[in-house]
Amino acid sequence: MLTFYNEHHAQHRGRFEFFRGEMVPCFEKPERAGMVLAEFERRGLGKIVTPHGVPLVSLERIHTPRYLHFLRSAWSEWIGLDPANAGRDAFPAVWPVRTLRDDIEPDNFAARMGLYSMDSGTPLTSGTWIAAKTGADCAVNAAHALRLGERGTFALTRPPGHHAGADFFGGYCFLNNAALAAQHLLDDGARKVAILDIDYHHGNGTQSIFYGRDDVL
Repeated sequence: MLTFYNEHHAQHRGRFEFFRGEMVPCFEKPERAGMVLAEFERRGLGKIVTPHGVPLVSLERIHTPRYLHFLRSAWSEWIGLDPANAGRDAFPAVWPVRTLRDDIEPDNFAARMGLYSMDSGTPLTSGTWIAAKTGADCAVNAAHALRLGERGTFALTRPPGHHAGADFFGGYCFLNNAALAAQHLLDDGARKVAILDIDYHHGNGTQSIFYGRDDVL
C-alpha cells in the first residue's frame, strides 16, 4: 500500500474547544496521526511519501472559492483585529440562523466566522490552512495514484474532513478530503465512485456535497 503522509498536520494544533458548556483541551490533536504513522511503520505496510501540491482549482471542484479564500486569510484577519490574538484560537460567536441572511459575505470577521462554521468546537489556528491544504493534497494524490495503477493507497492526514461541506467547517474538519478524492477520480474518467464512511459519526459534510448527485454513492 502506498501512503501519502501530511507532514504539516501538526501545524494545526488547537488549544481548546467548547464542550458541554466548558472550554476543554482539544480532543482532536496531532498525537493521533503520530500513533497511526508509528503503527504503519512498525507493521511495514508499504512506502510512505509526501504529496505533491494540487492547485486551488482542484479544491474548487468541491469547495466554493469564497470559502477557500476565507480559510486562507482567516488567521491573518484574526490577528489583525488584535495582535494578542496570536496566542488565542479563533472561534465563531454568532451564526446566520433562520431569518438572518447567509447569501452575502459579511465584512465583519466574527460574522464571517459564523457564516462558514457549523459549531463552536472547531478552533481555527495559525496552521489550519497549511495543514488542511496539505491533507487535501494527500487525498487527491492518493486518488491519482490509484488511477495510475496502484492497488491500494492511503491518505494519512489531519485535520479530518467528512464534516466539512462545500462552504462550511466544523466537527474538526475544514476541507472534505474524501469528497476531493472522489471528484478527482470522476474528473479522471471514473463513471461512479462509492464513499464508505466508517467513522462513528455521520459524515454530514460529504452528504451535503453529493446528496443531489448520482455519480457518487
